[in-house]
Amino acid sequence: MTYPSQPGYPSPYGQQPPPGGRQQNNLWLIGGSIVLVLVIVMTVILLVVQQTQSDDSADGGTDNGGDSDNGGDDGGDDGGGSDDHGDLGSIEMNADACAAFDLSTFESQYGSYSPDETSTSSSNSGGNPSVSCTFYNEDYTSVYIYVTDWDSASDVTDYVGSDADYYNEENGYTYSEYTNYGDAGSMYSTDYGESTATTLHVALGSLDVTVSTTLYDNESITADSGLTVLEDFVKQADVLFADYK
Repeated sequence: MTYPSQPGYPSPYGQQPPPGGRQQNNLWLIGGSIVLVLVIVMTVILLVVQQTQSDDSADGGTDNGGDSDNGGDDGGDDGGGSDDHGDLGSIEMNADACAAFDLSTFESQYGSYSPDETSTSSSNSGGNPSVSCTFYNEDYTSVYIYVTDWDSASDVTDYVGSDADYYNEENGYTYSEYTNYGDAGSMYSTDYGESTATTLHVALGSLDVTVSTTLYDNESITADSGLTVLEDFVKQADVLFADYK
């Protein structure tokens, strides 16, 4: 007796892939990996390029800032660098201090100064230091500056304010309040006939600064030139003796 053949049953896992299917899947995996690597590489390159551009922009900003700084320096030199004397530093109030004054303004208005004729003196009485300097040009026209440090700024202001009580018309002076610089100031002059003596008295905190000059009628230095030099010495004293204020 013969039995019919058993019908074929499908595989419990479904249809088997053709022999070449596994190889094709491997190729897809390899290709996908390559694409992924390329994406990563391109991303890194983009990040590097962006970072480089940012650095270049930052460098450019610094350079432009540097140009701006240079412009500021030029402005200071042309505008008020020499007037403000920001290049000077604070020094000790003694006889050596006279050598620290910048005489460029003096020479521009009075002509060359004579260093051999420059006189200096200093003292420290009761803890209040002072210094005086006299600068001469070649014709012996001079500028005298006296600086002393008081205990109280208000005392200096009151003292300068009292000038009006003495240096007035009744006593032979031409007096005016000086307000261009400092905490308080007075300017007075007296005519001796052939010469005129002018004094600038200014309070700079606790510093009492007196600057004076005598100009002769037969010389070329004008009253405006003399005032320019007096003001310049006051401003220098404000910087040189700043630590005492």
